Amino acid sequence: MVCHRMLPLLVVAVALLPAAAVATNYTVGDEKGWNPDVDYTAWVKKHRPFYKGDWLLFEYQNGRSDVVQVDEVGYDNCDKANAISSYSKGHSYAFQLKEAKDYYFICSYGYCYNGMKLAVTAKKGSASSSSGSGDSSSSSKSDTASSKSKSSAAASSLAKSPYAAFLAVAIIFLRML
Repeated sequence: MVCHRMLPLLVVAVALLPAAAVATNYTVGDEKGWNPDVDYTAWVKKHRPFYKGDWLLFEYQNGRSDVVQVDEVGYDNCDKANAISSYSKGHSYAFQLKEAKDYYFICSYGYCYNGMKLAVTAKKGSASSSSGSGDSSSSSKSDTASSKSKSSAAASSLAKSPYAAFLAVAIIFLRML
């Protein structure tokens, strides 16, 4: 009898378990977006560490800037000649840090020389072990995608303790016995 009552509770508990790696979304430049006159070095220092699986959302003005992924030499020289990828359509671009490595991005419209470039190191591990400084919802490449780089205090504390929901269900389960 107890088994039949516990089955729905078990289903809820499994559904509430976090994924193995909870990605964090970061809006590059926060509310200023991907634009000239933003200190992206300071932005990286504010939000690091970044982890494999995290997302970078570049929000920009169509026709005035682009997002070009380059290697370190391209980053240092603001040179898109050997670009890894380039994106300029719409108003936003979501990029996932798929590997633990260094990533480099520039704007090839001339603003790179004034600091419109971004260097990010993605670490191994998961965003769930980070400080919870980003929005932990998932994202995809979209012209209308939006994301906040800071989550609410409640979401941040949940990200710090991904098994809190499971623990709560386990406590309820134990009380039923």
